[in-house]
Amino acid sequence: MSDFYSATIFLSVFIMIIMDMLVSGNDLMEHDKKQTVYTISVLVIACMVSEWFGVWMDGADPSLRTLHILVKTIELSTAPIITVLCSDLMTPLKHKKLIYTLIGVHAGLEVLSAFFGFIFSVDAQNVYHHETFYWVYVLAYASGVLLFIGQLLSESSHHYGLYRALVIILPVFFFCGLFLQYGAEVRIMWACSAVDVLMVYILYSELTQKIDTLTHLLNRRSYESRLASLRGHAVIYYLDVDEFKSVNDTFGHGVGDAVLAEVGSTIYAVFSKVGYCYRIGGDEFCVIAQISDTAAEKYLSEFLRELTARRVKNEHLPHVSVGYACFNPVLGSVEDAIKRADRMMYHYKRKLKSEALTNNDTVKS
Repeated sequence: MSDFYSATIFLSVFIMIIMDMLVSGNDLMEHDKKQTVYTISVLVIACMVSEWFGVWMDGADPSLRTLHILVKTIELSTAPIITVLCSDLMTPLKHKKLIYTLIGVHAGLEVLSAFFGFIFSVDAQNVYHHETFYWVYVLAYASGVLLFIGQLLSESSHHYGLYRALVIILPVFFFCGLFLQYGAEVRIMWACSAVDVLMVYILYSELTQKIDTLTHLLNRRSYESRLASLRGHAVIYYLDVDEFKSVNDTFGHGVGDAVLAEVGSTIYAVFSKVGYCYRIGGDEFCVIAQISDTAAEKYLSEFLRELTARRVKNEHLPHVSVGYACFNPVLGSVEDAIKRADRMMYHYKRKLKSEALTNNDTVKS
């Protein structure tokens, strides 16, 4: 066993410790997400140390055979769990119960193989071997990696392609480490895994700083950053939930939160393919759309139709006042466009109130 390999494992363990320290100081991260990262870190360290001991003991004193079997069991049963936990960290897994059941079955098979040697074995001379059903481990691990890649791409796509390059590079980096190790003396797979896990945490942290947790739209910080960098033509929509305070006071904050989430979902459904959707305040939203001036009214009408359809299914969903303005950097500033969109929104809000009062008077008469 080379000193380079030992140094790689040692430094990789330190990468995990550094990540844990970053997580510990992250006040924006939810408690259950922190626990997931800590668990991933412990499992990665367990796999790295187990592999190191396995390499050290391979072909060594036969009296170490039992310990050799133990560390290989830990490594092979644990590795697929890491990929699933990383997937679950990015976004909640669908069919979580089924996935974790399959992972548990695989771990159980690895434990059985420690006694019966059908996936791996350690012979009487303390030499490790892949056996007939080693493909079970390969399948479990590969499935976990593919699940992780799918979750990364899905999460990036949902958030307008943010960090798409990093999302692509992460699995490429991992597979480079895997292929370089295959059939060679260089063992760097777990070092690559440690770096990948750290990058996943950094990616998750970056996304959570840009995303509103209730609506899953971009937050005000992202909105202000986008406005500051806006140089080309755009249509800016301002949206405000009508009578939202009344919803909170009448039905409670739980219903109020559900209303905001539903409004956010409606905005995303209509505008996400043509622009960036933001929640910029309590019941205030904004869209910065890359569309022509002539298309602005079309998307406004589409949003109002979608909202009306959802209001039929959800009796608590109120009206939403909308205003927009076309921004052209040659003709005016972003601030001017925002003021025009804001004025149009409040004009729309007054119009809705006037129509509501007229309808009430008609009903009374």
